[in-house]
Amino acid sequence: MGAWGPKLYQDDVAQDVRSQFKDLLHRGKTAEEITKQMISGYAVDDSDDGPIFWFALADTQWGLGRLLPEVKEQALALLDKGGDLARWEMKDPKQAVVRKKVLEELQQKLISPQPTEKKISQYRLYKCRWKIGDVFAYQLESDLAKEKGLFGRYFLFQKVDEYIWHPGHIIPIVYVKVTNDEQLPASAEDFNKLEYVQTSSSKYDLMIEEFRPTERNLTREEYWQKVEIMKAELQFDEYGYLPQFRIKLVNTSNRVIPKKLIHIGNFMDTIPPEIEYVRKNKISIPAFSWDKFNKTIEIHLIEKYFNYNKRQLRIYQTN
Repeated sequence: MGAWGPKLYQDDVAQDVRSQFKDLLHRGKTAEEITKQMISGYAVDDSDDGPIFWFALADTQWGLGRLLPEVKEQALALLDKGGDLARWEMKDPKQAVVRKKVLEELQQKLISPQPTEKKISQYRLYKCRWKIGDVFAYQLESDLAKEKGLFGRYFLFQKVDEYIWHPGHIIPIVYVKVTNDEQLPASAEDFNKLEYVQTSSSKYDLMIEEFRPTERNLTREEYWQKVEIMKAELQFDEYGYLPQFRIKLVNTSNRVIPKKLIHIGNFMDTIPPEIEYVRKNKISIPAFSWDKFNKTIEIHLIEKYFNYNKRQLRIYQTN
């Protein structure tokens, strides 16, 4: 029972149904199209999750002025039979009293006239136009850059991949390099000579899903053999960590990209970091956002540079 309380949306399924229905409306689908899609995607006939699905869908549609007759019929039929009250009476009789009231209120709502259909705005999805290999320069001008002796030098962002950022923006995944001085690289050869900024680090830990074997029905011996094979394929730094260099730049409109950013070229034949762990799941790659004054990302990356490249983090301190 994925519920933490007796109210209608104190439940994982109910929250998912409400969020998905609204999300798909913002994407331009009709209530009929969404309902058909969701019915095929949820266990609507399940004795536990089925009623929750129909209650949440009916309530969400009613509130938006889009309650379909078949959804109303399904929800009211289940409510006439007591809904999922029996489960609550078995689990927690005190909370069952609250659940009973919730279901009664839902029933009264569904038989009352629904509000007029609410206007739903469509998502305005953005796709960053940077090409793979594009390199952009950002000059460091913060107080922290002065303090650390980096003032006037540049961070170089090179796009190497893309990521879909909710609700569907296409944003760049980049490497970050730092120049040695105020001179910008004029070629891939110049670019290759510059230092990558390490942005994260991981221990090999089987608690992290992507480090575990995905095959099912392995014996214990086969499982650990697979673990050792997977571990042997990774490259660790001298401290036993997996260094990471990629970040997501949350460019969700042209307005957020700093005007001071300089496009210096497209360098395709560049050498990646010598030792690098690339996350299997892009969602785990750190995300950095441009703020109003573009200082936050500069400060964060300077801190990353000194924490990892200059080994100032505690994990690198040895007795």
